[in-house]
Amino acid sequence: MSLSKFLEISDVKAKFNSEFPKPQFQIKQQILAPPIFNGNPQLVGAAFDYLLRFYLKYLNPQAEERMWVAEEVVQKLKIENKNYEPGHLVVEQAKKLYRIFLKTGEFTDELFQVVLSLASLDEIQRCGYTNRDLQFANQQDVEDLKNLIGIVNSEIFKSRGKVILNPTWLSAKLVGKADGDLIFDNDLLVDFKTIKNLSLERRDFNQLMGYYVLSHIDRLSSSNTVELKRLGIYFSRYGILYQFNVAEVVKRETFPEFLKWFIARAQEYVSQKA
Repeated sequence: MSLSKFLEISDVKAKFNSEFPKPQFQIKQQILAPPIFNGNPQLVGAAFDYLLRFYLKYLNPQAEERMWVAEEVVQKLKIENKNYEPGHLVVEQAKKLYRIFLKTGEFTDELFQVVLSLASLDEIQRCGYTNRDLQFANQQDVEDLKNLIGIVNSEIFKSRGKVILNPTWLSAKLVGKADGDLIFDNDLLVDFKTIKNLSLERRDFNQLMGYYVLSHIDRLSSSNTVELKRLGIYFSRYGILYQFNVAEVVKRETFPEFLKWFIARAQEYVSQKA
């Protein structure tokens, strides 16, 4: 159970589509880091999420972190007594290389390889299993990661404000699970998309709005929750950070009723899956 699965339900999708008008997206640019032939773009995308968050912590030492999804997977494997040791070794190696990276800021082949292994562990969270050898990294995928990190403009990711890596929300339990990629500059939520097409798809927009809804529900009970005023996507194959203001897409007159509907529908969804 997850926010993404919840948003795929036909009536939920229709409700989001009617409640939140999708902003116009008129950015045009040539792709800077195209997918590499014989690579695995889906795995690379998940690995790049780790790599970029590592870099963000290097650029912003004040950034708050939470447990990696790969760590959660390994803990679950230990409890279930399922192939725990290989995953544990990957996480420990990743932590070691991460500590070194935070001191040097140097991207190494070892670091590229280990984030690909972390991404393979994430696959267990999404699918319940992985067929990948955790110790093997396709060289094409390593090259893809090098290209992606090579076009990151560090200036757009430096902040003196609040930075939260891989944020989640207490209200995520309404839909089972929901993990964002980045909260930045006190009020901006950013999702990372390592995709070929430069476009704002309705599915990705709805995902952002789902995160916003969960954060708003949290704020109703806790003032410590970041008030999101902007939402955005980092298109990693283009090196572009696109963002829009929440005020442009949230209808204040209908949003309270939408929240009531969302909570009730999410509770129904979770009870059906239990």
